Amino acid sequence: MKNWFGLDARPTLSPEQAAAFDRYRNPVRTQVLIANVVIIGLFYMSYAVVDALLLSDVTELSLLLRFGVVLPLALVLLAFLHQDRPIRHKEYAAIGVSIIGNIAWCVILMHSNSEAALHYYYAAVIFQMVVTIGARPPFVTALAASLVTFVVNYSCIWFLHGFYTSFLVFHMTVYVPAMMLTLIACHQLEAERLIAFVQMHENEMLKRELKRRNGELEQLSVTDPLTGLPNRRGTSVSIASMRAGAEADDLDRCALLLIDIDHFKSYNDGYGHAAGDDCLVRVAETMRAELDGHLHLGRHGGEEFLAILPAIEPGHARYIAERLRAAVFNLAIPHDHIRDGRGRVTVSIGIACGSATDDKTLGELVEAADRALYSVKAGGRNGTWMAEPVAKGVTAAA
Repeated sequence: MKNWFGLDARPTLSPEQAAAFDRYRNPVRTQVLIANVVIIGLFYMSYAVVDALLLSDVTELSLLLRFGVVLPLALVLLAFLHQDRPIRHKEYAAIGVSIIGNIAWCVILMHSNSEAALHYYYAAVIFQMVVTIGARPPFVTALAASLVTFVVNYSCIWFLHGFYTSFLVFHMTVYVPAMMLTLIACHQLEAERLIAFVQMHENEMLKRELKRRNGELEQLSVTDPLTGLPNRRGTSVSIASMRAGAEADDLDRCALLLIDIDHFKSYNDGYGHAAGDDCLVRVAETMRAELDGHLHLGRHGGEEFLAILPAIEPGHARYIAERLRAAVFNLAIPHDHIRDGRGRVTVSIGIACGSATDDKTLGELVEAADRALYSVKAGGRNGTWMAEPVAKGVTAAA
């Protein structure tokens, strides 16, 4: 939309944005409307004194219309504004009561025989200001309300006592510019509200997108891209999470499994890196399927994996390690580049039991599991070995 006369262009909202904008402004606009109804209502009722001073012949009519008609409608309007209704309906109701108040005022002046009625009629511009600046509705609503107010005022002006044609011109030289200026102000106010909302809405969308991207980056930073398992950093994050959560006590008696694919270098050299990657993925998927969902399995580096088994007895840890070894063995991935007589990919697993409640005890567990893994390899691979239990603060012997 073009920027006419230096005014801010009103952004065009999608139906979803328009609905969100109405929801966003409903609470604040409701409070503003309530405050305006009270203030403008008191101002309107106080003009009964002006009526009595300037138009003493219609004092009774003034009191009747102001306090017997408009005041009850204003009270009903206040009750309506406190209800959970769409903000546009509340704005329509407020403008409707304002127009009825305008009509009542015109009726008072039309029934007066005082010469002051003509001069008093310049106050009609106040009703124009109420339906634009006071109510601050959307511009289209303000324009429609202004046209209705214009029709009301200039339909009644002909019936004023002492009316003459030149007075119509004099009156319009005040009223029409005021009408145009208040509509311009209403347009500008709405444009600024919409621009601020669109900017806020876009900022929120950017924040959500940034949060999503950061989440993805965070996930990538802790995940091995090949196997989808946590990498070393991911393992550290998982252990830190366990320590900070309900599993903290479980880490006081846990098992750590260090798992190594046997003769993986010869497999990689013999079959190629693509086959080596596929082997790593298949082994990782098979071991992950053998472990309960709450047990941690990560890629420790190269062809080595690490599993954390919280709250577990040594016998059960050995049983799980044997299950992992057997599952990989049963995959029957061919490996013809070794002379161990098996002809398939196997794993060796070192087991260490103890505490992992802090980095020092965790490091001791890793060292013990690594020595146990070395013992398996020295014994011919494709097996498991349990290290001596690791006491807190004491490095286990091989």
